[in-house]
Amino acid sequence: MKKLNEKGFAVAVILYASATILVLVLILILSVLSTSSKNTLSLVDMVKEQVSGVTGDALQLYNLTTNGGFENHAVAWSTSISEVTNSLTNQLDPSVFHSGKQSLKVSPNGLQWQSLKTVNLNDQIYVGSFVYMEEVKSGAFDISIVTRNGSSLPVLSGSSEISYPTDGFIHQGVIYQVTDTELLLQVGASKNANISAYVDDIVVVNLTKIFGSSKEPSVEWCNSNIKYFNGVMTITNYDSSE
Repeated sequence: MKKLNEKGFAVAVILYASATILVLVLILILSVLSTSSKNTLSLVDMVKEQVSGVTGDALQLYNLTTNGGFENHAVAWSTSISEVTNSLTNQLDPSVFHSGKQSLKVSPNGLQWQSLKTVNLNDQIYVGSFVYMEEVKSGAFDISIVTRNGSSLPVLSGSSEISYPTDGFIHQGVIYQVTDTELLLQVGASKNANISAYVDDIVVVNLTKIFGSSKEPSVEWCNSNIKYFNGVMTITNYDSSE
């Protein structure tokens, strides 16, 4: 009798578990049917996230530049590629800016640099900035990553130069491949140029360190999702509307 009771109890447990699973499956099916459009959109977003290298997890972005908005005047900038001088070749302008209270005006030419750290060979680095090209007589405004000897890093996507007038500030983005770990951010125009340009809100992000090798997002995604920030910014998920 005891063996029969134990057998019956086991059968009852199996039947109960089966019924529970069946109910859960039915609930899941009804949920999918009732929100098919939403689930389809979620699937599309998930695919886009995987292609772009961006997941729904919280990601911390670090701006490798200091004082990229020039609100602290010349702090962290240099007129020399060999040392930090906390000085600018060009002048700050409080009458024209993208955000804050001032921007850097490059006219008619001139270069300034800032040292970049926390990079490894083959990393992909995104440089975003807002540039207003007021006038161009010759040459171009340039924002790029260079080595200590002045050589520019390879450009993977985007353009580092603007050689045409713009109607106010435009968002410029470039992705570089690291080939040397002694790097500088170079901002301005060469001595042969004759321009009038304003630059503000510069952000430099090591995409490889944040997203992982071969998972770096495109320059288009960076331009849409990486806004100007000081220090650290958190991205919580992929925004499919941008």
